[in-house]
Amino acid sequence: MFSTNLEPVHICFDDATITGDEITEILAFLQSDESDSPSASNELVEPVDEKKRRRTMSNRESAKRSRLRKKRRYEELTDEVNELNRKNQDLRNRLDNVLSCDNIISRENNRLKTESVFLEIRLLELYRLLVAMQSPISTSYTITSQSSRFMYEIKQNKNDAIRL
Repeated sequence: MFSTNLEPVHICFDDATITGDEITEILAFLQSDESDSPSASNELVEPVDEKKRRRTMSNRESAKRSRLRKKRRYEELTDEVNELNRKNQDLRNRLDNVLSCDNIISRENNRLKTESVFLEIRLLELYRLLVAMQSPISTSYTITSQSSRFMYEIKQNKNDAIRL
């Protein structure tokens, strides 16, 4: 733009002289500075850059808060899973205890049923014996034969009770 073939011009500013070459350099510098970023657009670019930087920082902080929320929620869920597993194990232990007690009670119940059958048989035998002692001898034979048949029926019931 500017010709470099200018004759040296001497401008004096309090003992400072500027040559034509120096003026050309200054003009070239000013032109390149103006063409690269004019001062009006410089003022617009800086606020846009500042806004972009603030938005970026805001997004980063928002992402960080989101990650922290996710981490806290994950930890809460992990704690809840652990607590539920512990409760589940406690309930299983209680169920095992109840089933064990049920088995013990069932066996005891079966034993008592069997004992009840034996006691009923013994009571019937004693009752028949008492009746036989109070009756004449002819009835005694009838009671004894009936007692044998009844004993067979009782033994059958006893075997059924034992199988329970």
